[in-house]
Amino acid sequence: MDFLDEKVSIASQPSATDSIFSNTFFLVLTDLFIGLGAYLGAWLLRITIPLPYTQDLIEEFQFGQVDHPWLILVVSQVFVLYIFGLYDDLRTIRHREIVAYLSTGCVIQTLSITSALFLTQGIFPRTVILLFDILNVLFLFVWRIYLRHVAVKRILRVLIVGEDLNSVREIIREIEGNPWMGFRIVGLALSNKGLEVVEEKGDYPILGNTAKISSLLERYQIEQIIMASHQSWENQVLDSLSRFQEKRPLRVAILPSLYEIVIGKLRHINIHDTPLIEVKRNPNEPFERFLKRSLDVFGSVVCLILSSPFFLILSLLIKTVSSGQIFYLQERVGYGKRRFRLIKFRTMVPDAEIHSGAVNATPDDPRVIPMGRILRRFRLDELPQLVNVLKGDMSFVGPRPERPTFVEGFEATVSGYSERHKVKPGLTGLAQVRSYYDTSAENKLLYDLAYIYNYSFSLDLVILLETIKVVLVRRGS
Repeated sequence: MDFLDEKVSIASQPSATDSIFSNTFFLVLTDLFIGLGAYLGAWLLRITIPLPYTQDLIEEFQFGQVDHPWLILVVSQVFVLYIFGLYDDLRTIRHREIVAYLSTGCVIQTLSITSALFLTQGIFPRTVILLFDILNVLFLFVWRIYLRHVAVKRILRVLIVGEDLNSVREIIREIEGNPWMGFRIVGLALSNKGLEVVEEKGDYPILGNTAKISSLLERYQIEQIIMASHQSWENQVLDSLSRFQEKRPLRVAILPSLYEIVIGKLRHINIHDTPLIEVKRNPNEPFERFLKRSLDVFGSVVCLILSSPFFLILSLLIKTVSSGQIFYLQERVGYGKRRFRLIKFRTMVPDAEIHSGAVNATPDDPRVIPMGRILRRFRLDELPQLVNVLKGDMSFVGPRPERPTFVEGFEATVSGYSERHKVKPGLTGLAQVRSYYDTSAENKLLYDLAYIYNYSFSLDLVILLETIKVVLVRRGS
Protein backbone atom coordinates (compact mmCIF):
# COMPACT_ATOMS: atom_id res chain seq x y z
CA MET A 1 0.00 0.00 0.00
CA ASP A 2 1.46 3.32 -1.05
CA PHE A 3 0.81 6.66 0.64
CA LEU A 4 -2.49 6.98 -1.19
CA ASP A 5 -4.42 4.07 -2.59
CA GLU A 6 -4.67 4.29 -6.35
CA LYS A 7 -8.25 5.15 -7.28
CA VAL A 8 -8.40 2.33 -9.75
CA SER A 9 -6.73 -1.06 -9.84
CA ILE A 10 -7.41 -3.35 -12.74
CA ALA A 11 -7.35 -7.12 -13.13
CA SER A 12 -8.00 -8.41 -16.61
CA GLN A 13 -8.13 -11.68 -18.50
CA PRO A 14 -7.31 -10.79 -22.12
CA SER A 15 -7.97 -13.18 -24.92
CA ALA A 16 -5.19 -14.92 -26.82
CA THR A 17 -5.51 -12.41 -29.62
CA ASP A 18 -5.21 -9.47 -27.22
CA SER A 19 -2.18 -10.94 -25.53
CA ILE A 20 -0.39 -11.24 -28.87
CA PHE A 21 -1.13 -7.73 -30.07
CA SER A 22 -0.47 -6.13 -26.69
CA ASN A 23 2.95 -7.83 -26.43
CA THR A 24 5.48 -5.10 -27.09
CA PHE A 25 8.24 -7.61 -27.75
CA PHE A 26 6.15 -9.18 -30.49
CA LEU A 27 5.42 -5.77 -32.02
CA VAL A 28 9.10 -4.82 -31.96
CA LEU A 29 10.04 -8.05 -33.75
CA THR A 30 7.41 -7.51 -36.45
CA ASP A 31 8.51 -3.89 -36.92
CA LEU A 32 12.13 -4.99 -37.31
CA PHE A 33 11.04 -7.64 -39.81
CA ILE A 34 9.11 -4.97 -41.74
CA GLY A 35 12.09 -2.58 -41.71
CA LEU A 36 14.53 -5.21 -42.94
CA GLY A 37 12.00 -6.40 -45.51
CA ALA A 38 11.50 -2.85 -46.80
CA TYR A 39 15.28 -2.37 -47.07
CA LEU A 40 15.83 -5.63 -48.97
CA GLY A 41 12.75 -4.90 -51.08
CA ALA A 42 14.22 -1.50 -52.05
CA TRP A 43 17.41 -3.19 -53.24
CA LEU A 44 15.41 -5.82 -55.15
CA LEU A 45 13.38 -3.15 -56.94
CA ARG A 46 16.52 -1.26 -58.01
CA ILE A 47 18.15 -4.46 -59.23
CA THR A 48 15.19 -5.82 -61.24
CA ILE A 49 12.82 -3.01 -62.27
CA PRO A 50 13.63 0.21 -64.20
CA LEU A 51 12.21 3.12 -62.26
CA PRO A 52 11.43 6.70 -63.36
CA TYR A 53 14.26 9.22 -62.96
CA THR A 54 16.87 6.45 -62.69
CA GLN A 55 19.43 5.81 -65.42
CA ASP A 56 20.34 2.13 -65.07
CA LEU A 57 19.59 -0.89 -62.96
CA ILE A 58 21.89 -1.58 -60.05
CA GLU A 59 24.13 -4.62 -60.57
CA GLU A 60 23.58 -7.48 -58.15
CA PHE A 61 27.23 -7.57 -57.07
CA GLN A 62 26.92 -4.02 -55.67
CA PHE A 63 24.80 -5.36 -52.83
CA GLY A 64 27.83 -7.17 -51.47
CA GLN A 65 30.22 -4.25 -52.01
CA VAL A 66 28.61 -1.62 -49.78
CA ASP A 67 28.53 -1.44 -45.99
CA HIS A 68 24.87 -1.84 -45.11
CA PRO A 69 23.52 0.37 -42.27
CA TRP A 70 22.00 -2.56 -40.37
CA LEU A 71 22.58 -1.18 -36.88
CA ILE A 72 21.24 2.35 -37.46
CA LEU A 73 18.29 0.87 -39.40
CA VAL A 74 17.31 -1.49 -36.58
CA VAL A 75 17.75 1.05 -33.78
CA SER A 76 15.99 3.90 -35.61
CA GLN A 77 13.09 1.64 -36.64
CA VAL A 78 12.13 0.96 -33.03
CA PHE A 79 13.12 4.38 -31.68
CA VAL A 80 10.97 6.51 -34.00
CA LEU A 81 7.94 4.25 -33.57
CA TYR A 82 8.29 4.51 -29.81
CA ILE A 83 8.81 8.28 -29.83
CA PHE A 84 5.69 8.82 -31.95
CA GLY A 85 3.54 6.67 -29.68
CA LEU A 86 2.97 3.79 -32.08
CA TYR A 87 3.54 1.23 -29.34
CA ASP A 88 0.72 2.80 -27.32
CA ASP A 89 -2.93 1.76 -27.41
CA LEU A 90 -3.83 2.20 -31.08
CA ARG A 91 -7.50 2.72 -30.20
CA THR A 92 -6.52 6.24 -29.12
CA ILE A 93 -5.02 7.12 -32.51
CA ARG A 94 -7.00 8.01 -35.62
CA HIS A 95 -6.04 6.82 -39.12
CA ARG A 96 -4.76 10.20 -40.26
CA GLU A 97 -2.65 10.48 -37.12
CA ILE A 98 -1.07 7.11 -37.85
CA VAL A 99 -0.18 8.34 -41.34
CA ALA A 100 1.27 11.60 -39.96
CA TYR A 101 3.28 9.90 -37.22
CA LEU A 102 4.63 7.20 -39.51
CA SER A 103 5.54 9.65 -42.27
CA THR A 104 7.32 12.03 -39.92
CA GLY A 105 9.06 9.22 -38.05
CA CYS A 106 10.26 7.49 -41.20
CA VAL A 107 11.60 10.77 -42.62
CA ILE A 108 13.59 11.23 -39.41
CA GLN A 109 14.80 7.64 -39.75
CA THR A 110 15.82 8.20 -43.38
CA LEU A 111 17.76 11.34 -42.48
CA SER A 112 19.54 9.42 -39.72
CA ILE A 113 20.52 6.60 -42.10
CA THR A 114 21.61 9.07 -44.77
CA SER A 115 23.75 10.98 -42.27
CA ALA A 116 25.37 7.76 -41.05
CA LEU A 117 26.12 6.66 -44.62
CA PHE A 118 27.56 10.08 -45.46
CA LEU A 119 29.94 9.88 -42.51
CA THR A 120 31.01 6.26 -43.02
CA GLN A 121 31.20 5.78 -46.79
CA GLY A 122 31.17 7.91 -49.88
CA ILE A 123 29.16 5.79 -52.35
CA PHE A 124 25.71 4.38 -51.69
CA PRO A 125 22.64 4.24 -53.98
CA ARG A 126 20.47 7.14 -52.85
CA THR A 127 17.40 5.71 -54.58
CA VAL A 128 17.60 2.63 -52.33
CA ILE A 129 17.17 4.82 -49.25
CA LEU A 130 14.25 6.69 -50.86
CA LEU A 131 12.52 3.44 -51.83
CA PHE A 132 13.15 2.03 -48.37
CA ASP A 133 11.38 5.02 -46.81
CA ILE A 134 8.34 4.63 -49.07
CA LEU A 135 8.06 0.86 -48.58
CA ASN A 136 8.64 1.13 -44.84
CA VAL A 137 5.85 3.69 -44.38
CA LEU A 138 3.48 1.65 -46.54
CA PHE A 139 4.12 -1.66 -44.77
CA LEU A 140 4.01 -0.14 -41.28
CA PHE A 141 0.78 1.70 -42.08
CA VAL A 142 -0.98 -1.46 -43.29
CA TRP A 143 0.25 -3.36 -40.21
CA ARG A 144 -0.80 -0.67 -37.73
CA ILE A 145 -4.22 -0.25 -39.36
CA TYR A 146 -4.77 -3.99 -39.01
CA LEU A 147 -3.72 -3.89 -35.36
CA ARG A 148 -6.01 -0.92 -34.73
CA HIS A 149 -8.92 -2.75 -36.37
CA VAL A 150 -8.36 -5.75 -34.09
CA ALA A 151 -8.04 -3.52 -31.01
CA VAL A 152 -11.18 -1.50 -31.75
CA LYS A 153 -13.19 -4.63 -32.55
CA ARG A 154 -12.35 -6.15 -29.18
CA ILE A 155 -14.92 -5.20 -26.48
CA LEU A 156 -14.18 -6.08 -22.84
CA ARG A 157 -17.05 -6.96 -20.51
CA VAL A 158 -16.35 -5.04 -17.31
CA LEU A 159 -17.52 -5.49 -13.74
CA ILE A 160 -16.94 -2.48 -11.47
CA VAL A 161 -16.40 -3.32 -7.81
CA GLY A 162 -16.67 -0.74 -5.03
CA GLU A 163 -17.73 0.07 -1.50
CA ASP A 164 -20.87 1.94 -2.56
CA LEU A 165 -22.33 3.91 -5.46
CA ASN A 166 -20.28 7.00 -4.62
CA SER A 167 -17.00 5.08 -4.94
CA VAL A 168 -17.75 3.86 -8.48
CA ARG A 169 -19.19 7.02 -10.04
CA GLU A 170 -15.85 8.48 -11.12
CA ILE A 171 -14.69 5.39 -12.98
CA ILE A 172 -18.12 5.07 -14.66
CA ARG A 173 -17.78 8.67 -15.91
CA GLU A 174 -14.29 7.91 -17.23
CA ILE A 175 -15.45 4.81 -19.14
CA GLU A 176 -18.51 6.55 -20.57
CA GLY A 177 -16.40 9.53 -21.64
CA ASN A 178 -13.82 7.36 -23.41
CA PRO A 179 -15.68 4.75 -25.48
CA TRP A 180 -12.58 4.07 -27.59
CA MET A 181 -11.17 2.08 -24.67
CA GLY A 182 -13.48 -0.77 -25.60
CA PHE A 183 -15.01 -1.23 -22.13
CA ARG A 184 -18.63 -2.33 -21.76
CA ILE A 185 -19.92 -2.04 -18.21
CA VAL A 186 -21.98 -5.15 -17.47
CA GLY A 187 -22.86 -4.09 -13.93
CA LEU A 188 -21.69 -3.27 -10.42
CA ALA A 189 -20.73 -5.30 -7.37
CA LEU A 190 -20.97 -3.47 -4.03
CA SER A 191 -20.14 -4.40 -0.47
CA ASN A 192 -22.96 -5.46 1.88
CA LYS A 193 -22.78 -2.04 3.49
CA GLY A 194 -23.10 -0.39 0.11
CA LEU A 195 -26.11 -2.49 -0.81
CA GLU A 196 -27.87 -1.55 2.41
CA VAL A 197 -27.73 2.18 1.66
CA VAL A 198 -28.73 2.02 -2.03
CA GLU A 199 -31.63 4.38 -2.54
CA GLU A 200 -31.24 5.24 -6.20
CA LYS A 201 -30.88 3.15 -9.31
CA GLY A 202 -28.22 4.13 -11.78
CA ASP A 203 -27.79 3.27 -15.44
CA TYR A 204 -26.09 -0.04 -14.62
CA PRO A 205 -27.53 -2.96 -12.65
CA ILE A 206 -26.18 -3.90 -9.25
CA LEU A 207 -25.42 -7.58 -9.82
CA GLY A 208 -24.68 -8.51 -6.24
CA ASN A 209 -22.25 -8.03 -3.39
CA THR A 210 -18.50 -8.42 -3.35
CA ALA A 211 -18.71 -11.69 -1.38
CA LYS A 212 -20.26 -13.40 -4.41
CA ILE A 213 -17.90 -11.95 -6.98
CA SER A 214 -16.56 -15.31 -8.21
CA SER A 215 -20.04 -16.46 -9.21
CA LEU A 216 -20.71 -13.10 -10.93
CA LEU A 217 -17.59 -13.48 -13.08
CA GLU A 218 -18.81 -16.81 -14.43
CA ARG A 219 -22.48 -15.92 -14.76
CA TYR A 220 -21.95 -12.66 -16.66
CA GLN A 221 -18.79 -13.72 -18.57
CA ILE A 222 -16.76 -10.88 -17.06
CA GLU A 223 -13.40 -10.29 -18.75
CA GLN A 224 -12.15 -7.35 -16.72
CA ILE A 225 -12.64 -6.16 -13.16
CA ILE A 226 -12.12 -2.54 -12.16
CA MET A 227 -11.86 -2.03 -8.41
CA ALA A 228 -12.72 1.55 -7.43
CA SER A 229 -11.46 2.62 -4.03
CA HIS A 230 -12.72 5.46 -1.88
CA GLN A 231 -11.22 7.91 0.61
CA SER A 232 -10.34 5.79 3.64
CA TRP A 233 -9.44 6.58 7.21
CA GLU A 234 -5.88 5.40 6.41
CA ASN A 235 -5.56 8.17 3.83
CA GLN A 236 -6.65 10.76 6.37
CA VAL A 237 -4.16 9.46 8.94
CA LEU A 238 -1.30 9.45 6.45
CA ASP A 239 -2.23 12.96 5.32
CA SER A 240 -1.88 14.16 8.91
CA LEU A 241 1.44 12.32 9.23
CA SER A 242 2.77 13.92 6.06
CA ARG A 243 2.18 17.35 7.60
CA PHE A 244 4.00 16.23 10.74
CA GLN A 245 6.93 15.07 8.65
CA GLU A 246 7.52 18.64 7.59
CA LYS A 247 8.88 19.12 11.14
CA ARG A 248 11.01 15.98 11.44
CA PRO A 249 11.43 12.58 9.68
CA LEU A 250 9.05 9.80 10.61
CA ARG A 251 8.92 6.15 9.57
CA VAL A 252 5.49 4.60 9.05
CA ALA A 253 4.69 0.93 8.57
CA ILE A 254 1.49 -1.10 8.32
CA LEU A 255 0.44 -4.67 8.96
CA PRO A 256 -0.64 -5.58 5.40
CA SER A 257 -3.77 -7.36 4.33
CA LEU A 258 -3.66 -10.04 1.64
CA TYR A 259 -4.97 -7.46 -0.86
CA GLU A 260 -2.14 -5.05 -0.08
CA ILE A 261 0.45 -7.82 -0.34
CA VAL A 262 -0.87 -8.83 -3.76
CA ILE A 263 -1.01 -5.31 -5.30
CA GLY A 264 1.82 -3.60 -3.45
CA LYS A 265 5.53 -3.21 -4.04
CA LEU A 266 6.83 -4.37 -0.68
CA ARG A 267 9.60 -2.85 1.37
CA HIS A 268 9.62 -4.99 4.50
CA ILE A 269 10.28 -4.28 8.14
CA ASN A 270 9.98 -7.24 10.49
CA ILE A 271 8.91 -7.32 14.12
CA HIS A 272 10.05 -10.83 15.06
CA ASP A 273 8.25 -12.92 12.40
CA THR A 274 5.49 -10.43 11.57
CA PRO A 275 5.99 -8.66 8.21
CA LEU A 276 5.25 -4.94 8.02
CA ILE A 277 5.29 -2.77 4.91
CA GLU A 278 7.20 0.49 5.13
CA VAL A 279 4.99 2.93 3.28
CA LYS A 280 6.86 6.16 3.91
CA ARG A 281 10.14 5.67 2.13
CA ASN A 282 12.74 8.39 1.85
CA PRO A 283 12.68 9.53 -1.79
CA ASN A 284 16.02 11.33 -1.33
CA GLU A 285 18.51 8.51 -0.81
CA PRO A 286 22.05 10.00 -0.91
CA PHE A 287 23.37 8.05 -3.91
CA GLU A 288 20.24 8.54 -6.00
CA ARG A 289 20.20 12.21 -5.05
CA PHE A 290 23.81 12.48 -6.25
CA LEU A 291 22.95 10.82 -9.59
CA LYS A 292 19.90 13.04 -10.04
CA ARG A 293 21.81 16.24 -9.30
CA SER A 294 24.66 15.16 -11.61
CA LEU A 295 22.15 14.68 -14.43
CA ASP A 296 20.59 18.05 -13.69
CA VAL A 297 23.87 19.96 -13.74
CA PHE A 298 25.40 18.21 -16.74
CA GLY A 299 22.15 18.11 -18.71
CA SER A 300 21.20 21.73 -18.05
CA VAL A 301 24.65 23.00 -19.10
CA VAL A 302 24.60 20.98 -22.32
CA CYS A 303 20.99 21.96 -23.10
CA LEU A 304 21.66 25.65 -22.43
CA ILE A 305 24.60 25.58 -24.82
CA LEU A 306 22.71 23.72 -27.54
CA SER A 307 19.56 25.84 -27.16
CA SER A 308 21.34 29.22 -27.07
CA PRO A 309 20.41 29.95 -30.75
CA PHE A 310 16.75 29.31 -29.85
CA PHE A 311 17.01 31.72 -26.93
CA LEU A 312 18.13 34.46 -29.31
CA ILE A 313 15.53 33.72 -32.01
CA LEU A 314 12.62 33.36 -29.58
CA SER A 315 13.62 36.53 -27.71
CA LEU A 316 13.56 38.52 -30.95
CA LEU A 317 10.21 37.04 -32.00
CA ILE A 318 8.55 37.74 -28.65
CA LYS A 319 9.83 41.31 -28.66
CA THR A 320 8.60 41.76 -32.24
CA VAL A 321 5.03 40.49 -31.78
CA SER A 322 4.33 41.86 -28.29
CA SER A 323 5.48 44.75 -26.17
CA GLY A 324 6.76 43.96 -22.73
CA GLN A 325 9.42 41.80 -21.18
CA ILE A 326 10.85 38.72 -22.89
CA PHE A 327 11.00 36.60 -19.76
CA TYR A 328 8.28 36.06 -17.19
CA LEU A 329 9.15 35.47 -13.53
CA GLN A 330 6.61 33.81 -11.29
CA GLU A 331 6.80 32.66 -7.68
CA ARG A 332 6.40 28.91 -7.23
CA VAL A 333 6.62 26.46 -4.32
CA GLY A 334 9.49 23.99 -4.43
CA TYR A 335 11.31 21.41 -2.33
CA GLY A 336 10.48 21.67 1.37
CA LYS A 337 7.88 24.34 0.50
CA ARG A 338 10.64 26.84 -0.21
CA ARG A 339 9.60 29.49 -2.73
CA PHE A 340 11.61 30.38 -5.81
CA ARG A 341 11.25 32.46 -8.96
CA LEU A 342 10.42 30.31 -11.98
CA ILE A 343 11.63 31.64 -15.36
CA LYS A 344 9.65 31.28 -18.59
CA PHE A 345 9.46 32.91 -21.98
CA ARG A 346 6.46 35.23 -21.83
CA THR A 347 3.52 33.80 -23.81
CA MET A 348 0.74 36.12 -22.59
CA VAL A 349 -0.02 39.79 -22.87
CA PRO A 350 1.60 42.00 -20.21
CA ASP A 351 -0.30 42.10 -16.89
CA ALA A 352 -2.45 39.15 -17.98
CA GLU A 353 -3.84 38.62 -14.47
CA ILE A 354 -4.38 42.23 -13.47
CA HIS A 355 -8.17 41.80 -13.66
CA SER A 356 -8.67 38.06 -13.17
CA GLY A 357 -6.16 37.44 -10.39
CA ALA A 358 -4.28 34.12 -10.15
CA VAL A 359 -5.94 31.63 -12.50
CA ASN A 360 -4.65 28.64 -14.44
CA ALA A 361 -4.19 28.97 -18.17
CA THR A 362 -6.69 27.17 -20.42
CA PRO A 363 -6.03 25.48 -23.78
CA ASP A 364 -7.71 28.36 -25.70
CA ASP A 365 -6.74 31.18 -23.37
CA PRO A 366 -7.45 34.57 -25.05
CA ARG A 367 -4.59 36.17 -23.10
CA VAL A 368 -1.97 34.24 -25.10
CA ILE A 369 0.04 36.31 -27.62
CA PRO A 370 0.11 35.26 -31.33
CA MET A 371 3.18 33.04 -31.14
CA GLY A 372 2.50 31.98 -27.55
CA ARG A 373 0.45 28.96 -28.58
CA ILE A 374 3.35 27.59 -30.62
CA LEU A 375 5.73 28.09 -27.71
CA ARG A 376 3.33 26.30 -25.38
CA ARG A 377 2.57 23.56 -27.91
CA PHE A 378 6.23 22.52 -28.11
CA ARG A 379 7.01 23.63 -24.52
CA LEU A 380 9.60 26.08 -25.81
CA ASP A 381 8.35 28.61 -23.26
CA GLU A 382 9.88 26.39 -20.57
CA LEU A 383 13.43 26.47 -21.98
CA PRO A 384 14.55 29.21 -19.52
CA GLN A 385 13.70 26.85 -16.66
CA LEU A 386 17.00 25.15 -17.49
CA VAL A 387 18.47 28.01 -15.44
CA ASN A 388 16.26 26.97 -12.50
CA VAL A 389 17.54 23.42 -12.91
CA LEU A 390 21.17 24.56 -12.96
CA LYS A 391 20.63 26.71 -9.86
CA GLY A 392 19.09 23.76 -8.00
CA ASP A 393 15.58 25.20 -7.61
CA MET A 394 14.26 22.46 -9.90
CA SER A 395 15.20 19.11 -11.39
CA PHE A 396 14.65 17.74 -14.88
CA VAL A 397 12.03 15.33 -13.53
CA GLY A 398 9.64 15.83 -10.62
CA PRO A 399 6.16 17.16 -9.80
CA ARG A 400 5.43 20.41 -11.61
CA PRO A 401 5.77 23.40 -9.24
CA GLU A 402 2.57 25.24 -8.39
CA ARG A 403 1.92 28.80 -7.32
CA PRO A 404 1.58 29.51 -3.56
CA THR A 405 -2.11 30.45 -3.89
CA PHE A 406 -2.96 27.16 -5.59
CA VAL A 407 -0.82 25.14 -3.16
CA GLU A 408 -2.72 26.55 -0.19
CA GLY A 409 -6.03 25.66 -1.81
CA PHE A 410 -4.96 22.14 -2.78
CA GLU A 411 -3.53 21.40 0.67
CA ALA A 412 -6.87 22.32 2.19
CA THR A 413 -8.90 20.11 -0.15
CA VAL A 414 -6.64 17.31 -1.47
CA SER A 415 -5.39 14.74 1.02
CA GLY A 416 -1.64 14.15 0.84
CA TYR A 417 -0.86 17.15 -1.33
CA SER A 418 2.06 18.14 0.94
CA GLU A 419 3.87 14.97 -0.12
CA ARG A 420 4.74 16.60 -3.46
CA HIS A 421 7.20 18.87 -1.70
CA LYS A 422 9.42 16.00 -0.57
CA VAL A 423 11.35 16.23 -3.85
CA LYS A 424 12.41 19.05 -6.12
CA PRO A 425 9.85 20.12 -8.70
CA GLY A 426 10.64 19.22 -12.29
CA LEU A 427 10.54 20.47 -15.86
CA THR A 428 8.50 17.37 -16.58
CA GLY A 429 7.05 14.53 -14.54
CA LEU A 430 5.03 11.35 -14.58
CA ALA A 431 1.78 13.34 -14.44
CA GLN A 432 2.87 15.35 -17.47
CA VAL A 433 3.52 12.30 -19.64
CA ARG A 434 0.64 10.10 -18.48
CA SER A 435 -2.25 12.48 -17.77
CA TYR A 436 -3.90 15.31 -19.70
CA TYR A 437 -4.01 19.08 -19.47
CA ASP A 438 -7.35 19.19 -17.67
CA THR A 439 -6.71 16.24 -15.33
CA SER A 440 -7.82 16.99 -11.78
CA ALA A 441 -5.32 17.89 -9.05
CA GLU A 442 -6.29 14.68 -7.22
CA ASN A 443 -5.39 12.45 -10.16
CA LYS A 444 -2.17 14.31 -10.90
CA LEU A 445 -1.25 13.85 -7.25
CA LEU A 446 -1.54 10.09 -7.65
CA TYR A 447 0.96 10.21 -10.50
CA ASP A 448 3.28 12.44 -8.47
CA LEU A 449 3.16 10.11 -5.48
CA ALA A 450 3.71 7.08 -7.69
CA TYR A 451 6.86 8.82 -8.97
CA ILE A 452 8.11 9.91 -5.54
CA TYR A 453 7.72 6.55 -3.83
CA ASN A 454 8.94 4.45 -6.74
CA TYR A 455 11.82 6.74 -7.67
CA SER A 456 14.86 5.47 -9.49
CA PHE A 457 17.41 7.08 -11.79
CA SER A 458 16.22 4.86 -14.64
CA LEU A 459 12.65 6.12 -14.08
CA ASP A 460 13.89 9.67 -14.67
CA LEU A 461 15.44 8.61 -17.98
CA VAL A 462 12.21 6.89 -19.06
CA ILE A 463 10.12 9.97 -18.22
CA LEU A 464 12.52 12.24 -20.16
CA LEU A 465 12.17 9.95 -23.17
CA GLU A 466 8.38 9.88 -22.76
CA THR A 467 8.38 13.70 -22.63
CA ILE A 468 9.91 13.85 -26.12
CA LYS A 469 7.11 11.61 -27.35
CA VAL A 470 4.44 13.72 -25.64
CA VAL A 471 5.76 16.92 -27.22
CA LEU A 472 5.85 15.39 -30.69
CA VAL A 473 2.43 13.72 -30.65
CA ARG A 474 0.61 16.35 -28.55
CA ARG A 475 -0.36 14.13 -25.65
CA GLY A 476 -0.09 14.60 -21.92
CA SER A 477 -0.41 17.88 -20.01
